[in-house]
Amino acid sequence: MSAQDADTRRLRVLGIASMLLYAALAAFFWTAWSFKNHWIDEVVILVVPGALVTLYFSGIKFARHTALSVIVTFAIAMSVVGFIMPPFDSTDVFFYMATGWQQAHYGSNPYSRLLRNVDGAADDPMVQNAWMARNRNPWLDIPIPYGFLFALLARGLAWIGSGNFWRTLFLFNCLNLLMHAGTALFLWKSSKWLPEANGKAILYLYTWNPFIVLQYLVDSHNDIIVAFLVVLAAYLLLKNQPMWSLPLLVAAGLVKYVTLVLVPFAFIFLIRHKGWREGVRAVLISVGLVLAAAAPYAAEYASFKYSLIWIQISESTGSLHAFVVYSYRALARVWPALLGSVSIVGLVTKAGLWIVFAIFVLHQLYVSWKEREEGPLTMIQRWMSIMFVLIVVVSSQFYAWYLGMLFPLALLTQRKTILADCVIALSGAHMLSFSFLRRKAIGYFVFATLIPILYVVRQKFSLRLGRRPPNYLNSSKAVQPNLGN
Repeated sequence: MSAQDADTRRLRVLGIASMLLYAALAAFFWTAWSFKNHWIDEVVILVVPGALVTLYFSGIKFARHTALSVIVTFAIAMSVVGFIMPPFDSTDVFFYMATGWQQAHYGSNPYSRLLRNVDGAADDPMVQNAWMARNRNPWLDIPIPYGFLFALLARGLAWIGSGNFWRTLFLFNCLNLLMHAGTALFLWKSSKWLPEANGKAILYLYTWNPFIVLQYLVDSHNDIIVAFLVVLAAYLLLKNQPMWSLPLLVAAGLVKYVTLVLVPFAFIFLIRHKGWREGVRAVLISVGLVLAAAAPYAAEYASFKYSLIWIQISESTGSLHAFVVYSYRALARVWPALLGSVSIVGLVTKAGLWIVFAIFVLHQLYVSWKEREEGPLTMIQRWMSIMFVLIVVVSSQFYAWYLGMLFPLALLTQRKTILADCVIALSGAHMLSFSFLRRKAIGYFVFATLIPILYVVRQKFSLRLGRRPPNYLNSSKAVQPNLGN
């Protein structure tokens, strides 16, 4: 038996085992929709996803030499099972549906009016339903925190759904499935332009990842739209067609604002490689996109619920900032004299992190401007670094599913930067977000974020010293990072 046949057989066994676990989860979630009411629920959601993560990392070493058909077949099967599972850990998609229906049916602006104040919404199953009640429907009292483009997408899908709950949910799931397939496709196409990259390994790392399947195909978070637009922008950079990369990053920012920080870098790259005319053209297209997306909401700018939107965006949870604040608060319980300074520590920490980020971005801009011959892969690495620092380190709000916005970039840069290895490791560790540990602010950050990052960093120094520690990233040349860069 050849090495490829052996790896194919092993990966097929891992794929079958994973599918059995996904099928068990689907059956569990459809028959136990009052999830997390009993201890057995917590056991299932800890053990089964944990097993999926173990199988996923075990299969990485076989992906490089396995048959492409095996990777694609199981990727499709996992996507289908994820598509038919009900959202089990988040009601976000039901909020997307409600705000879309708020616009399409009631003609109400989701930035200036709350769902609770929409006439007739109290008895509308698109707004008030058993699914939303699972977390007491906090969405009734907050405006939409997303960009104009996503508001328009939600409006269009709700309009097509015509007030039918299940049809509308199906449409939102179809959107995420389409984004998932598109992201996989452009990761595969991008791998052809990467030196020493292995397309099968990249495709495996994305499509077989249980974090991706459960967060974006099951719970249907809209971060996958951002991921698709960013990886498409990166693909166009690699293909020497950077003009559309800038509008694509703006479009992603009109879904979730995080990618707007990448726009100046895309502009610098564009004028360096294609000249000022193409740069101005891309800016005009981007401005037109912003104006078109904002136009349906422009008349009520003055009455937008800016303070409530800002509270949602700046809420501190799951982040380094939250970890520092909660740790200091825990210390204050031992030394009560510290209690009065908890809020000050929180403000100082937040300000310090954002100052560091501002300095970091300015430095990156300076380096990017000075490097006149900067290649597309170097620019993609820069995007990856900036998004990692913004989402994982600086932001006061870090929910597990935010990782999906930079996960594809991590795969494209995985052989070039240690941060990419951190993201891959975090995608496994943050499966803990489905478990009871998410409610333990300090413990969750330590186990899901801090320890995985420290583990990967330790491997870097071990490899520099000539050691070879056990490492899922070290088990195959297909996924071994180039730590010398």
